[in-house]
Amino acid sequence: MKTEFFYRSYDLDRATLNKEKRSIELPFSSETPILRFMGNEVLLHGPNNVDLSRLRANGSALFNHNPDNIIGRIKNPRIENKRGKATLIFDDDEDGNRALFKVESGSLKGASVGYKVLKFREVMRGEEYEGIKGPAMVATRWAPYEISLTPIPADVSVGIGRCATRSLEGIDIEKSNFKEDTTMTPEEIREMIQAEFKRILPETAKQITDSVVPEVVTQVRAAIAEDAKPKILVTGEEYNNLMSRAGAISDEAKLKVADMVGEGRDSQYVTAELLKLATADPDATDTGGGEGNQGTGHDGKRSNTPTQYSKVEDVPDDVFARMVTEPNTMPTFN
Repeated sequence: MKTEFFYRSYDLDRATLNKEKRSIELPFSSETPILRFMGNEVLLHGPNNVDLSRLRANGSALFNHNPDNIIGRIKNPRIENKRGKATLIFDDDEDGNRALFKVESGSLKGASVGYKVLKFREVMRGEEYEGIKGPAMVATRWAPYEISLTPIPADVSVGIGRCATRSLEGIDIEKSNFKEDTTMTPEEIREMIQAEFKRILPETAKQITDSVVPEVVTQVRAAIAEDAKPKILVTGEEYNNLMSRAGAISDEAKLKVADMVGEGRDSQYVTAELLKLATADPDATDTGGGEGNQGTGHDGKRSNTPTQYSKVEDVPDDVFARMVTEPNTMPTFN
C-alpha cells in the first residue's frame, strides 16, 4: 500500500514522568476532528478500528519523526476511553538521556504520532455516522506506526493537522449514499469564518467576523445559487450557428434553441432536435404569401424540388448532411 503518513500531535503531561523508571505516559490519538485537505478527519477508536500491531512489534520512540534518532521504546500501546495511549521508556544512552533531560526541563513539550489510514467512511453534510455528524471523513480502520517527541506540538484545538500527502491514493474509501445538504446556514458560515480567523488572528477574530459575516453570507448564498444554475455548454460561435439553422426553419425553432441552450443542452443535442423539427411535416397552409414568394406548404413550390422518401432512414448520406446544414432544401416524406 502506497499510503503516506498522517500526523497528529498532543501535549505531553510532564506529571506522568517517572525519572527512576525513565518513563512517561504518552497520548497519541483521539477522536478530535482534524481539518485536512479533504475536510474534517475523525479517527474511530473502537476495538475493530485501530491496528496496534506495528507499535507492539516495532515500537521505537523517535525524536521529531527522525528514524535515525531513536530515543527509547514504546511499551503497552492501548486504547482507553477513545484515546490512544502508550508508555515511553527512555534508552540509557546519549540520545535517550538527552531526550529525558529535555522533557524534564520542558524543552520537549509534545508527542506526535505517524499513522496510516486504511479505510475511510465518507459522511455527508446532514448525515450522522457512529455519532459523528458530517461533513467528515471517518477513519474506520487505521494503524499507528511510530510515536515521536516534538519541541512544538500542533494546536489540535484549532483543528489544523499535518499530512505528508495531498492524496488519498491507496486508501479504501466507503462512499455514502446519503444525499448531501449543501445549504449552509448563516450560523455555519459564521463558525467556519471564526475558526479560520481564530487560527490566523486569534485576538481579533470576533471583531473581524462580526463585521464581515453578513457580507460573506450574502456572497456564499449567491455562489451556491449560481452554482445550481444550468451550465451553458455551447460556445458563442456554436450558438450563432444553431440560431442560423433554426431561423431557416421557423421563429419557433429559434425560441426552442434558446430554451435548450439555457437548460444546459450541448450542441449535439440541440442539432438533433433541430433535425427533428426540420424533418416534420410542413405547414400545409403556408403558401408563401403570394405569387413569387415560395412558401413551405403543399400549395407552394420550393426553390429546389426535393425527392420524396418514405422515411428518414431512406435518405442518402449526402442529402441527409444537407438536411442539417441547409434546412430550406428538405426532402419531403410520403
